[in-house]
Amino acid sequence: MTLLTDEHVPRVFVTTLRSNGHDVVEAKAAVGASTTDERLLQYCAENDTVLITHDQKDFAGELAEAVSHAGIVIYTDGEFLRDAPEAAVRTLERVFAAYPTAELADEIVWLDQWRR
Repeated sequence: MTLLTDEHVPRVFVTTLRSNGHDVVEAKAAVGASTTDERLLQYCAENDTVLITHDQKDFAGELAEAVSHAGIVIYTDGEFLRDAPEAAVRTLERVFAAYPTAELADEIVWLDQWRR
């Protein structure tokens, strides 16, 4: 499963994801610096890529319902990803173990709800 990280995802978390064997693409590299949220979701749908974002205002509302996507993981505690990246990766892996790729399509998962 490929992951697309939005612009506010902490760098240390992205690095930790990669070091744990996850295929990660950063939004800026994939679609450019000033792209729309709708375009990010379209990219995710076209490339079967799950979006990881902190931007709940934009991605937990009408846009996520209006645009088909491969799944969105939203985190609200940025310090968790920055200060405990290994624990955050394990939390994300629990999500992926519970949701087969096909079941993530058009779903929103709140990462903070999966923390132990």
